[in-house]
Amino acid sequence: MNNFKLNEQITFLRKGKGITQEELAQALGVTNQAVSKWESGQCCPDIQLLPDIAGYFGVSIDELMGYKAADSFENVYLKIKQLFADSPAETAFRSAFRLSVLLHEAACSRGYKSYIPWDTDKNFGLKEDGYKWGFSACSETEGNTVHAGNAVFIADGASYRSPTPSQLRDIYLSIERLCDKNVLKVLYALYELTAADFDIYVSLAEIAAKSKLTDDETEKALSQIPITVKEDEDGETLYRLEGSYMHMPALLLMLREK
Repeated sequence: MNNFKLNEQITFLRKGKGITQEELAQALGVTNQAVSKWESGQCCPDIQLLPDIAGYFGVSIDELMGYKAADSFENVYLKIKQLFADSPAETAFRSAFRLSVLLHEAACSRGYKSYIPWDTDKNFGLKEDGYKWGFSACSETEGNTVHAGNAVFIADGASYRSPTPSQLRDIYLSIERLCDKNVLKVLYALYELTAADFDIYVSLAEIAAKSKLTDDETEKALSQIPITVKEDEDGETLYRLEGSYMHMPALLLMLREK
């Protein structure tokens, strides 16, 4: 017998479908109280209801009961590729982030090594909203994972390789460039002003207002940040964060000490 429990499976499947206990009860022709008792583990559904429950969620009875072995890594991989192939291109990063949130939770919670499904009353990532995690980090000998804001970082401990002298130099130069509060203010201001569209460029005055700095302070900070510059039809210089640097604001948030 594995660690799956029927009540937890029903809860997990219901929340994954985005429905309430009342909606599930109506679909199965039972009372709200019955569904509530199933999910709390006070009682189990009548055996004759199992085919209806499994059919409603599109799983087999073995899957519902947890008797069927989990998909292989290869099958999950193919399903994820198909999910992205079948989804609109503009949802790719949103879907990837939601999946990464689930992977982060698996590593940080009871889903790591011991218990699946994990935290069925939360289901991080299964909904568009409502899965705010805040800041969390997990370090094991096998690897590390951090979730901060709109980013998830996962590192495999087994594949770690020491940085080369050239890589160390690049890291040092990047950190040195950003070790100034005004530079960070301008970095985040520029990111927030231009992240929505690669065609957006903003003026020095807009960046200064957003970062609450003077024009001179803003211009000095801009000299330390990789930017793309263009002139508008009136000859005014406009700026945006260089595309290859757009990951830095989210990445830097993970360096906070907690």
